[in-house]
Amino acid sequence: MLRQLSLFLALTFSNYYAHAECDCLWQGSFSKAYNHADLIVSGTVVASKGNSADFFIDQTLFDRGISNKEFLSVIRFWGNTNNNKLCRPEISVFPTNTQWVLALKKIAELPEDGFNPNTPNISYGRINDYYISSCGAYWLKLEEGMVTGNLVKGRRWEWENKTMNPVLLELIDAYINNIIPEQALTEAAKPLTETKKLMEETKRFLHTQ
Repeated sequence: MLRQLSLFLALTFSNYYAHAECDCLWQGSFSKAYNHADLIVSGTVVASKGNSADFFIDQTLFDRGISNKEFLSVIRFWGNTNNNKLCRPEISVFPTNTQWVLALKKIAELPEDGFNPNTPNISYGRINDYYISSCGAYWLKLEEGMVTGNLVKGRRWEWENKTMNPVLLELIDAYINNIIPEQALTEAAKPLTETKKLMEETKRFLHTQ
């Protein structure tokens, strides 16, 4: 028991100190963090260079822009730079040809040294591009229409939740657009019991007949 507690504390503090230098507060699981985003989209990473990635938008779930909505089908979002002070994940978290639901923030202005034309692939980003924050669970993995990750009521400084039951993308869309309550999302994400697993497998079997 003591060994397990020591391991838990070590993992907790390592997660904390890995992100403490960027000096941000945890903004919650995706179900809470998405409120801080300017654009929420699902789609595929089609290219990556430096600390940026190009993302093909398959579906826009939310766009905060009023007179400046996003009409591009491929957008660029930026991750962490070498100094780790931007509170962003490493862009390697999002390999080419993987699918995601991303809650992004728009880059409206740049710091003085934000973009260096001599090193365009490693920078803060460009005006009207986007960046992704690691101060909350701002991304969910998407596979075959199902999403996984720290969706709702997950631990701080964790971006994956392998115990979560995969949830339909349509449910995420419905939640973001206030069609279903958070409780419905919580129920859908609960780990499957053996009985529920058997029921789901039976349904799938019957659909194939």
